[in-house]
Amino acid sequence: MALRAIFVIAFCAMILGAAGFSKEIEPMAWPLYLGGFAVTMLSGFLMRAKAKLATGDGAAESTSFASLKSTVTEIRDAVKTIEAEAPRCDRTTLLARLDDVLTNCALLGQRNEEYMKALGPERYVAVWDGFATAERLLARAWSMTADGYQSEAQLELPRARAALERATAGA
Repeated sequence: MALRAIFVIAFCAMILGAAGFSKEIEPMAWPLYLGGFAVTMLSGFLMRAKAKLATGDGAAESTSFASLKSTVTEIRDAVKTIEAEAPRCDRTTLLARLDDVLTNCALLGQRNEEYMKALGPERYVAVWDGFATAERLLARAWSMTADGYQSEAQLELPRARAALERATAGA
């Protein structure tokens, strides 16, 4: 938390320094700008290194091919359940169920670069292509449901499930 505060304060100092550059350069413009820039860069690198260290030990396990396949399979199974129950769900229930799945998709999606690095492009694309398609279709179904077009939204669910099946087959 302290590192983040230093980052923000240094960034503000840099902005204040930059504001001093006009026709007549303010006396503290250069020191504020350069000092703020240096501390902003240093604290940014330190925050990134700290985040990498925090996830470093479990990263190899959590970005394995089996881990990716398992997570996509869980999402596919959840979509399959929603697809089966959707005709009997009211709008609010369907939105809540789709929210849960989309949250899981977002959590997985935040790690796409880690998976790309860990698995290599070929293995990554074999899964991610279907996953990304399904995520868009699920977001579309959520939006349609929210807008009151639940029957149309239900038509997107089989397409999303098929894309997830393609993703798991690629794994």
